[in-house]
Amino acid sequence: MYKKKFYSRRVVDRRHKRLHKSKNHKNYIQSSSSNDDTDCPIDDFKEFKHLIDTSIPSMIYKDFNTNQAYDDDVHDNTNELNDFVDNSTDYSSPLYRGCKYSTKKSTKMLLDFLISQIHLDKKNIIGLIKLIKLLLPIPNKLPTSWKKIKKLFGTTTLSFTTFLCANCLNVCKITSFNTKNCSNNSCRLFDRTLKTSEIVEIVHLDIRSQIKLIINRNINLLQQQHNVSPSSDVTSGSFYRKMASSEHSNTVTLILHSDGAPLVRSTKQSIWPFFASIVELPPPVRDYQANIILLSLWSSKRKPDVNVFLEKSM
Repeated sequence: MYKKKFYSRRVVDRRHKRLHKSKNHKNYIQSSSSNDDTDCPIDDFKEFKHLIDTSIPSMIYKDFNTNQAYDDDVHDNTNELNDFVDNSTDYSSPLYRGCKYSTKKSTKMLLDFLISQIHLDKKNIIGLIKLIKLLLPIPNKLPTSWKKIKKLFGTTTLSFTTFLCANCLNVCKITSFNTKNCSNNSCRLFDRTLKTSEIVEIVHLDIRSQIKLIINRNINLLQQQHNVSPSSDVTSGSFYRKMASSEHSNTVTLILHSDGAPLVRSTKQSIWPFFASIVELPPPVRDYQANIILLSLWSSKRKPDVNVFLEKSM
């Protein structure tokens, strides 16, 4: 290979700077090591130790050096459980007979450690909790599933999933092995373990909480006396006016719309979100992303049936 014999002035200057920098670094290391060796000779250290021994009173020095037994008292915060403060009212029973902590408090301490301290995922947390339950005295009330944990703390899941047979659109039967079978006698897939492509998955979300959140966010706009919507809007139509006059004054009307998109290009699996907008909100506030309600999701190779989608979502 051809070797370059001449370099530009810039390259030569950079090489000189690097060489000069490396020499300075070596000189600094050598000087610092020699200073460390000469700063504190052995004789000076012995003299310094002698001054310490003679300046400290014998009683204090003896107490300082002797390793005496020490017991924790109430002022020592050596137990990490003392830092746990449960301000909520806890009426749950003890974790097991003779335990000084309740089931709710024990579960909260355990989850705080597993999630915040060692950052375990959901699967490993449940596996470790099941192992701890085996080591605890029997019987004990430690919950071993997320459903039981949420029930213990009084929280509910804001979404649930329904599985339908893609051929007949009837609800599937879930076996103990978490497989889905069609329960329709007249379906050609009856009592068969359905594949992923033969299942329609519908995820339902909590509509009430979303509507409540949007109304609280736009309460000032909804309480306006005059109509700020354009004349061509839905609220100006005769059908809406007739319906609004016959119903209660605080009626909330929804406009439903949906559209699909493929999940993966290599498969025909697609997802269809089911949206809703509040008619009482004037445009363009009605169409803001924060004011759109997500009712449900349809995931399947089959396009959603309107009647089934509405029935399962509302």
